[in-house]
Amino acid sequence: MTGIRTLTEWAGTRQQTLPFSVLKDAAIGIEAAHYLDRLLKNPPSKEPLLSALGGFPFALKTVIETELEALRAAGITPTFVFSGLEIAKKDKSATSLSGASRANTQAWELYDQHEAVQAVETFGNSGSVKAESLFRFLQKILREHNIDFMVAPYSAWAELAYLVNNPSQYVDAIVGSSELFLFEVDKVITKLDFETLQFSYLSRSLCLEDLGKISSDMFVDACLLSGSTFLPTFPPLEDPALYRKPFSVRDAVALMMNSGRSVTSVCTHYQDDARVQQLDYLDRYKRSRLAVKHHVVLTADGRVEPLDIEHAPSDVHEFIGQRFPEELFFYLSKGAIAPRILNWLASGEIVETPPLDGGDSREYQNLVRKQLTPIRTQALSLLAQSLTRYYQRKEITQRFWFDKDAEEIISLKDLPSSREIIGSWTVKQDVLETQHGKTGVPPGSIAFAVRSLDDNSLAVKTSMSKDKASLLTTKDEVMSNTLWRFLHLRGYINEKHTLTAWGKVLHSTIVSLYPDDKLCQSAFIAVELLRLGLLGADEMFPSYSGAPIRGSENDKRNCLLVSRVACLGKLQHKPIGFTGPLSRHLLAYHSIIAAVRDSSRDFVDISLATLLLNGNADRERKDWTDLGLDLPFLDDNDCGLGIAVKSYLDELAFQDEPTSDAAKDKIKTKGAQEWFPHSVDFAGDLAKAFRLWDAVYSGVKTAGKEVRGSSIWAEADEWLRERR
Repeated sequence: MTGIRTLTEWAGTRQQTLPFSVLKDAAIGIEAAHYLDRLLKNPPSKEPLLSALGGFPFALKTVIETELEALRAAGITPTFVFSGLEIAKKDKSATSLSGASRANTQAWELYDQHEAVQAVETFGNSGSVKAESLFRFLQKILREHNIDFMVAPYSAWAELAYLVNNPSQYVDAIVGSSELFLFEVDKVITKLDFETLQFSYLSRSLCLEDLGKISSDMFVDACLLSGSTFLPTFPPLEDPALYRKPFSVRDAVALMMNSGRSVTSVCTHYQDDARVQQLDYLDRYKRSRLAVKHHVVLTADGRVEPLDIEHAPSDVHEFIGQRFPEELFFYLSKGAIAPRILNWLASGEIVETPPLDGGDSREYQNLVRKQLTPIRTQALSLLAQSLTRYYQRKEITQRFWFDKDAEEIISLKDLPSSREIIGSWTVKQDVLETQHGKTGVPPGSIAFAVRSLDDNSLAVKTSMSKDKASLLTTKDEVMSNTLWRFLHLRGYINEKHTLTAWGKVLHSTIVSLYPDDKLCQSAFIAVELLRLGLLGADEMFPSYSGAPIRGSENDKRNCLLVSRVACLGKLQHKPIGFTGPLSRHLLAYHSIIAAVRDSSRDFVDISLATLLLNGNADRERKDWTDLGLDLPFLDDNDCGLGIAVKSYLDELAFQDEPTSDAAKDKIKTKGAQEWFPHSVDFAGDLAKAFRLWDAVYSGVKTAGKEVRGSSIWAEADEWLRERR
């Protein structure tokens, strides 16, 4: 939900509009989620087929940069505020199929029925892509343009309220959704119009006046009853027998006025309503009211504390969440780590929701239910070992949209410690520079971490006793040691600090890459997929459209395998919405890739966090944000390159002489001009995808019998050689 339900519509005519020039020389705080949500839903940055491709919008970076330049030209200094941890637990409905997922399924049905216009419209309005999935994407752009940002401990709304209400007034105005009014702010800029260079704002005092001169407390209660992120809409307000027209915040006020002027009395009046009982509404209201009044923020002097701390109860953790060390919140605030694993550990639950394709396949469901659990357990345990015993003995409940009654438990109690493993890595700058000279690969990357272990003599130089002289200081030191620890825990490096069997597979894959292609992270995910038995030609998604359809069964199988490998790469595309063929089959494979990549990034985050928490690095530094944004597995890729490769190879199978140069040139030209008219270099991207295939196949050969169906890979490689 974005904003307080119905408040934005009710307040529409009460907003005032002024030119950007009024904000000249002002500092403004911008709610990042609200900013991104506007871009996702409105042209020119709205891309209807984003939920059919995955990845990031092709035009979004250009639009953001244009808007940042407009703010700069107007003399406005923005600071973006991102939300951090979620408060409390999700209810059971969080695992239900969402309206967005159902809309996407309907869009695919329309697409399969050749109702292209309706399908595109349905994809575009599905709301499947959430602003939160683009947080790191935006942070990288802000860093590139030297724009300040911070990540709040919990809600960005509370942090923005703190910034604007503080006596020091760190910002002059705030931009965001109507939920900011829950936090005692006077004015909220609800819209920045970069076409007219005007902004619209809403005044709290005007709202109170127009609602009958009510108190500020009653206004907050009416907003909560109307429905927000904190609390569902009070069920009777949605009863058509009581409200023929969609209710407004004025109806919520009237409800309180007629029922004792408080939410408690309203709930008492409707205590026999089954929906009110089912939601345990009064208890949820009380928790939400306290969560608003005493929300936790990061103060200017680095403390993490509740608003109105003088009157805050002693059990804030009951309605906000378990407390982490302030040091961890500091790393979060700088973007050095992301909140996902922290959320899981604090809330004690992992809630799996459907991916973009719908997640109907047995393979995807088994991946998130079973195969990723050991990786998640290890990451959670690693973090817990650097915290108090409360976290080290915690149980995490996993819940799944495809089996709402199932709950599976991750127990952190009595797990073996990984501290000895991670503590064994302390490689200093002089060694890094020596290895840089030998490998030609800059430190701080997966490629460097793997290729530097070519040299067995490195092992004796990788650890030192912990003292001040051995603290990691440079960015290269911190990033390289973070990645070595990650690779060690993932089983690519052994206790002697040399490569394991799978480490050698990864090494073979990486050294076979073409350096300028910058596909090292893709190569790592490919090896992870091989280990999980998920990179092959198995028929994973029989009910989904978009698999190869032409040629012999061998042609289709080989095309499918090569296309899945290509999904690990990225199609170069002009900054404009995608136009071209779609494949739900390859989108589903993209979902598998994304789940594995996200788990890898979670593990890297925790490897960094524990390195810092355990005192292995110098904390007097200014590169916190760079650490978080330069470590690998941050960027999502779409399935566009996989579709391009599938389209090319599938069409070749339809030609009389599919291996002739004339046929290949013809299809490449057709692909660039007709299928993917906005691609930057269709033929070049095909070549890059085939080079990625070469590298992954090199790893498969090194793995030998460890990879199921290796003979199929050999056959596909020979088949592809004649068609590339």
